[in-house]
Amino acid sequence: MKIKKILLAFALVLAATATAQAQDRQQTRFYEPNGQSIGTAVPLGDASVRYYDARGHSLATSTTTGNTTTFYDERGRPTGSFQFDGRMRRPAR
Repeated sequence: MKIKKILLAFALVLAATATAQAQDRQQTRFYEPNGQSIGTAVPLGDASVRYYDARGHSLATSTTTGNTTTFYDERGRPTGSFQFDGRMRRPAR
């Protein structure tokens, strides 16, 4: 269960980065390995993305400014941030 949350968080960061830079308003869906939909990311404009669970309930929002993405809970309270420096790294073992 913990690895699933880590993978979902990583996918959300990638989606936030990708969708914040996209000019169109297409949503991104996230799927389990078995093909079941587990959530959706919808660009809001101004480098913001709203995340929904499989039932359509709002889970969080992210806003990207420069190379920093800040995440907010469903009530708009900041929950964390991620700073991308342009390099992809493997986790330390």
